[in-house]
Amino acid sequence: MERKFLEDLGLEKEKVDKIMAENASDIESEKGKFDAERATLQGQISDLQGQVTQRDTDLAGLNEKLTAAAADASKLTEAQNALTGLQSKYDTEKTEWEKKSAQQAYEFAVKMEAGKLKFSSTAAQRDFVRGAIEKGMKLEGEKILGFTDFVEAYKQDDPGAFQAEQQDQTPPDGKPNIVLPPTGKPPAPDGKGFHFNFTGVRPVPKE
Repeated sequence: MERKFLEDLGLEKEKVDKIMAENASDIESEKGKFDAERATLQGQISDLQGQVTQRDTDLAGLNEKLTAAAADASKLTEAQNALTGLQSKYDTEKTEWEKKSAQQAYEFAVKMEAGKLKFSSTAAQRDFVRGAIEKGMKLEGEKILGFTDFVEAYKQDDPGAFQAEQQDQTPPDGKPNIVLPPTGKPPAPDGKGFHFNFTGVRPVPKE
């Protein structure tokens, strides 16, 4: 959104500044969400690539053992033990992966919800996110259970972390408030009529 567009609409400078600041805040918030999501996805991709590489290595070693067992029956037990070990290893890795993915999803959800709030500074937002993550609330789908209560409690403990709410003085219909003087009856006349003072008026000379 460009400032000139708003000025051409005839908006006052104060309103234009307010709209531009709000627009910049929204853009920064969306950028933060995108960066957080990208970092999460990149971390997951790196983990998966590492697991795939390791499993390829494990399967290649197991294949060698099975080939050797086919030629020598005495080596079959060794191959079976290797297979059992790999299965146990993969089960452990799966559990760790699920736990890590759940934690990443939770952290991402916290950052998204924090992006909807107005903090007094970047440092304040960072501290809030860290505190919410350490709280370890439950995530159901995309909803963090108890997040609203956490925010309210945080505001009580550290009100300076959030921007002060500004009251909009503009009337809902956009029209200025006109204060009329109090109505009432004019004071009653005192019966003396107009208060003219003719003292000192010289008489007109007779011709």
